[in-house]
Amino acid sequence: MRRALTFLTAAVLLLVSSGIGVFTADLPFWRRAFQLPLPADGAYLPVATIGDPAARPLVLASAVDATLDAAALEDIAGRARNAGSRALLVMHHGHLQLERYFAADDSSTLLPAALIARPLAAMAVGVGLRDGRIASLDTPIARYLGEWGDEARGKITVRQLLEETSGLETGGVTRRVLYTSPWDDLAGMPRFATSKGVRMLLGNDFESTALGFTLEHEPGGFYNVSPANTQLAAVILERATGLPFERYVDERLWRPAGGGRAELQLDRRAGMPAAHCCWRAAARDALRVINLLAMDGRADGRQVLAPGWVGEMARASRVNAETGMQLTRAALDGAEVLSATDDAGSAFWVVPARELAILNIANPDGGSADELPVLVLRAIKAP
Repeated sequence: MRRALTFLTAAVLLLVSSGIGVFTADLPFWRRAFQLPLPADGAYLPVATIGDPAARPLVLASAVDATLDAAALEDIAGRARNAGSRALLVMHHGHLQLERYFAADDSSTLLPAALIARPLAAMAVGVGLRDGRIASLDTPIARYLGEWGDEARGKITVRQLLEETSGLETGGVTRRVLYTSPWDDLAGMPRFATSKGVRMLLGNDFESTALGFTLEHEPGGFYNVSPANTQLAAVILERATGLPFERYVDERLWRPAGGGRAELQLDRRAGMPAAHCCWRAAARDALRVINLLAMDGRADGRQVLAPGWVGEMARASRVNAETGMQLTRAALDGAEVLSATDDAGSAFWVVPARELAILNIANPDGGSADELPVLVLRAIKAP
């Protein structure tokens, strides 16, 4: 009897200690979960800070460089305000044509900029190709992810990651996860705690989480948006360049485009940023990088992206003609428009043929402003 009791006690202590160990290892996740919902401008610590504090400020176009009708721009700004916009900026031919803030923000405010995260990752891969760090878009990712060397996931190509056709699982629905409380739905807590998509937002090891995503479809066969696609592209860049993702982006893309201070959410101190979301940047600096798509990779006359890389990003996916590499494609008024959005309704639109870039940062409770790109196109003065 005593032997059985001793065995039972030992088993209970082992289970308790194992549970404590698991909880302790998972403590950062739960600490972040207890902070939900985040305020509109909230961010988790730690963050990685990039950018040039002394970056040259953008200046509104002079009367000579103004290429959009002033009255039309006033009407567009009014429509954006009524739709719940927080900031609206427009660049044309490399000149800032409109900059309006509709709340307490200004040109130095770090605003939520999740919508630039995925396109920036695709731009960074283009820089890695130009630098000779990545062999080609059609290279199987097992070349960089040795963990997947002997399995089907290793046959996914870099192109398929960027086109969201890798076949990897989505990780579950994560829309507005950061801005809602999981504690309001205790029945859904097990799903919240085990969701890989949620772990890609709140976890303490984004690389390991992304490497844990499994295949839902054969690579190259379906359009299936997954945070793991962008995160794995960032992991590949880190392994191929030997630099942290945020440092490579900062040195090879963000600063060359003229970007000032920005923040990326890290999984842990000295860890990895969430490459698929969670940027904070001044609207001007987000617009500078977006404008690379309008100017074939140029900024202030400097070639930041390889010539033709924007065209590669804009090329229709073999699976979904409405998407390219981390971009949505559409035709408006006869012009090809490239765009991206985020969960809060913020969006940017780029018209490469017109060298036009539009950025709309929305309030979380704001409405749609889908008519903005057409209105801005029609506001361009006749040559």
